[in-house]
Amino acid sequence: MSFFGKISTRERYGLRLALKISGTYKTKTPISLQQVSNEEKISMKYLEQLIVPLRKAGWVESIRGRDGGYLMLADPAKITLKDLIWLINDEPFVISCLNSECVDKCELEKKCSAKKAWKKVQEALEDSMGKIKISELLHK
Repeated sequence: MSFFGKISTRERYGLRLALKISGTYKTKTPISLQQVSNEEKISMKYLEQLIVPLRKAGWVESIRGRDGGYLMLADPAKITLKDLIWLINDEPFVISCLNSECVDKCELEKKCSAKKAWKKVQEALEDSMGKIKISELLHK
């Protein structure tokens, strides 16, 4: 997540990709990235980057061949929006000082009162996103 809760393009497109592929969980009919690109108006190059963490996590499987594409292996009813955001964006924080790479780089780190507020905002966002299942977002 970008600073101050702004959802990044990577996160928005990642959710749209995950939703498209999640539709294959029950149908067992693969969907190609080209089809996702056409329907969601996301470039193939971007989709090729976004599919990598989904494959590494074992959420999707690549099916080769003329009727190939991607199949959802993970149950969308068990994947939360929080899971997805953390998967596609290593450390999605509302403000950079919560990021592990930034800890101890700030001279105010130990006595920063504002950081407590941002941490509470982060926790509230994560709690909310953790209650939203990908399956709930699929078109019925």
